[in-house]
Amino acid sequence: MQPIEAFELKAFILSLYQINSPLPDDIQAQLKTINIPGDIDQLYRIANSYPPLKTVYDQVYENMAGIAKIRSKGVESLPQHVPDAINTEIDNASREIEDELVKFDQEVDQNKLILLSQQIFQALNPVKAAKEVIATILSL
Repeated sequence: MQPIEAFELKAFILSLYQINSPLPDDIQAQLKTINIPGDIDQLYRIANSYPPLKTVYDQVYENMAGIAKIRSKGVESLPQHVPDAINTEIDNASREIEDELVKFDQEVDQNKLILLSQQIFQALNPVKAAKEVIATILSL
């Protein structure tokens, strides 16, 4: 799996974790057909086909890209969420997502990511499965 594929897969799984309602049946059926790592490029299309998922996916993807940008500058330590001092209206959901992204990234390597994604995508309720799996990881 290429790094960009792992990035997209993490963004999708964390997006499932963030939404609060089950996916429509047609979206769940599409997820069950996803073959990891070969079909990772289809996840973006699936996210865009369901507006609540698209909104969260875009936010998670943007936050992950910000963290990756910090790392690409040669920063030796893991990124920590530091609220922007100029913007006093930081959304708590955004802060939580960034904290969760850092923790998730620390705990999940590519092999574990593939196993987790297969478990989540094949579940009867992928949103519930993502919440359970990620809650377990975040509690470590």
